[in-house]
Amino acid sequence: MPSVVCVVLCMAAMAALASSTDDYARYRYLGIVGKKVELVCPITVPQGDTIDHSQWRKIMFKGPADVSTVLGERGDVNCRENACILTIDDLTLSDGGIYLCMVEFSKSKKSIAPVVIDLDIIDIPTLK
Repeated sequence: MPSVVCVVLCMAAMAALASSTDDYARYRYLGIVGKKVELVCPITVPQGDTIDHSQWRKIMFKGPADVSTVLGERGDVNCRENACILTIDDLTLSDGGIYLCMVEFSKSKKSIAPVVIDLDIIDIPTLK
């Protein structure tokens, strides 16, 4: 039964609820302690351009911090034509918070407005 609950909650986590303004898009995700989550930063690459670099940051008490510092080897970034995805393995409660994704393109040197992602983490007790 716990795996069924995980499947349902993981599916809900992948279906981010988006609300956008003129300046940025905001999404909300739900993760489960010990599981994996993929935070999706949707992008549209201008025709004839490519992604120069992407940057994921987590808002911390002292300000934004690069996710490689915060997550170490548990975090992995993979960019494609339409999205940059931050995968976080083996979630902990401290992984919850606000993440920012920023992407800059090679030729145009333009950046997309930051994408804000709220990640909530829950711990589901196991029944024995």
